[in-house]
Amino acid sequence: MARIFRHHVSPVKLTLAITDVVLIAGCVFLAEWLRLSSLELSYAQTAASVVAKLAIPAFTFPLLLGFGAYQSDAMGDMKIFFPRMVVAFVVGILLTATLAYLLPTLPLWRSILLLAFAFSAGAILIAHAGFIHFAKDSFLGRRIAILGAGPEAKALKEEAENSPEAGLKIVAVFATPDAPNILDGAIVLADVRTLPDEIEKWDCELIVIGDRFEKYALPIEALIACKLGGVQIMDRLAFFEEVRGYVDLDSVQKDWIVFAEGFKGGSILERSAKRTLDIAMSLVFLLASLPILLVSGILIKLTSSGPVFYRQERVGLNRQIFDVLKLRTMTVDAEQSGVPEFAKEQDPRVTWIGGFLRRTRIDEIPQTLNVLKGDMSFVGPRPERPYFVDQLDEKVPFYRERHCMKPGITGWAQIRYPYGASFEDSRRKLEYDLYYIKNYSLFLDLLIILQTLRVVLFPHGVR
Repeated sequence: MARIFRHHVSPVKLTLAITDVVLIAGCVFLAEWLRLSSLELSYAQTAASVVAKLAIPAFTFPLLLGFGAYQSDAMGDMKIFFPRMVVAFVVGILLTATLAYLLPTLPLWRSILLLAFAFSAGAILIAHAGFIHFAKDSFLGRRIAILGAGPEAKALKEEAENSPEAGLKIVAVFATPDAPNILDGAIVLADVRTLPDEIEKWDCELIVIGDRFEKYALPIEALIACKLGGVQIMDRLAFFEEVRGYVDLDSVQKDWIVFAEGFKGGSILERSAKRTLDIAMSLVFLLASLPILLVSGILIKLTSSGPVFYRQERVGLNRQIFDVLKLRTMTVDAEQSGVPEFAKEQDPRVTWIGGFLRRTRIDEIPQTLNVLKGDMSFVGPRPERPYFVDQLDEKVPFYRERHCMKPGITGWAQIRYPYGASFEDSRRKLEYDLYYIKNYSLFLDLLIILQTLRVVLFPHGVR
């Protein structure tokens, strides 16, 4: 895995993204050349013309990234990728046209723009279709072997197979004689000392320890021989972090946070930059969404009795309590018993307009005021209610550690996992929060902000 500012990025995904940028830029130059040739005009390049053409991939690529063109589901299914690409290109055309209007001196002809986007769309469709077709045999991928054939190894194998963007090709599964074996096709090692020979036979580049070997003998000597032979060894914890973007709580030991790389919280410069980004994003977002807030407030008043805004206690940085501000989406008597409840699917407490506000995340907009005040950040773990935090502290290991950073409106867990509405969901979301805390950087914040576009436009798991 490549690492960009501490964040793990698949070399397959990175190569595909670079290919897309090159294709878009190439299509822009091609479109201009064809258009000027048809008019019998000279094809002379100036600094202004180059900047104008490079503005198109500069706008389009972040939109493709933000709308989820490089997510696992889109990279494995053209039916999912195509609408996301179309939305990204439509927004890209609008942004580029706006730039051309605001800066009329830039040589951005409308006919060239339309031709460039048409060529780019065709080229990217072909590139992604080719990737999906050849992904399993990608020359950028790695041939991996899983050591272990028990329940944990089975879950790990399924995760690897559901990650086409990771470029992993499972070529063999090895079971040790004294460990469970529930995987079909697993190769049982009668003598674990033969593991290096089997790895060489299957031409494996990576061994992932699939099972937990606390109760069974881990073939250390055989693994050392494999590593000295140039084969990478990875445990379950590293696999889930690097390939799937979360920390597997079942594999974490108590001393892991102390000795693991990361968990630095960012330098003084990064923290200052994060606060600057928070203020800038909140002001822009709040001003841009004022008309939406006004219309939403009117609809809330017209469709149900009660206030427009809703305050609720949440736990923030260092477990400090603060009041989060949201648009009211439930009836005023939502918790008549006085006991907080998780939201449920088709929750009867949610009003008609409240359901729409939740699906579109419009109800979250007032939290920008919490960000400006300093109680929250724009990006971070979601703040939870004190009632649930007290219970989660007892039931979920390492839950306290998520309060070492300010909570956020959006976050790594929000864009990677559906709405958390149970203790098990909270546990799963914590695995993503720990990844964010461990690998925090301003780059990751910007990546999350971009990918929040996908969550808003293609809502999944909203309640």
